[in-house]
Amino acid sequence: MVGCIKMRKTSIEELYICIGNNVAKFRKIKNMSQLELSMAMGYKSVSVVSSGEICYKGKHFNLEQLHKISQILDIPLENFLKYD
Repeated sequence: MVGCIKMRKTSIEELYICIGNNVAKFRKIKNMSQLELSMAMGYKSVSVVSSGEICYKGKHFNLEQLHKISQILDIPLENFLKYD
């Protein structure tokens, strides 16, 4: 297994859910609220982070956002792709 990619085919939706769950997990480990993370990313509301974490209405993090999140949380980018 490599990150969220398993031996079976993983749908893109499953990948987005995995990434969102991991962002939420690492954000909580760093004791950071959704608002704090959103503001550190340059947004003024929690909608980007809250929607991306739960894939609300198909919303998900893009690569630029994940790069910013990894820098803010000081987490290697590839950790967002790992299943628990």
